[in-house]
Amino acid sequence: MQNLNKGLRTLTSLEELSLDFDCDEKVDWFAEEQEGLLPSTLTHLKICRLNCETIDGAKWFCHLNSLRELFIRNCPALQCLPDSGLPSSLSHLKIIECPLLEKRYQRETGQDWPKIAHIKCITIGWPCLGGLAF
Repeated sequence: MQNLNKGLRTLTSLEELSLDFDCDEKVDWFAEEQEGLLPSTLTHLKICRLNCETIDGAKWFCHLNSLRELFIRNCPALQCLPDSGLPSSLSHLKIIECPLLEKRYQRETGQDWPKIAHIKCITIGWPCLGGLAF
């Protein structure tokens, strides 16, 4: 993990990244000690099959000040996003096949909807039409 951590930080021109985890293996990538794991140049981030209950560490996402699109798919154990919120640069958010997240962030009625309501384009659940298909 240490080598990967250092390696990703050095990719200062990286704009798009897709992280597809082995959903059977518990991952602590989003723990507080992994702060700054990804380069701040990312504009598109896709997270699939992450096996954890929460993405902890407010500072993990906060430094991604170029992030415009976030796609989270097939993370059935994921219950919430960082309490501090997502980067203010985020204009597109998709949450697909994440039943616990979908319930909490459901448009207008989800208990955590106010945390993402400012994002311009939000897709929660299916159908998923166009965009964010990198």
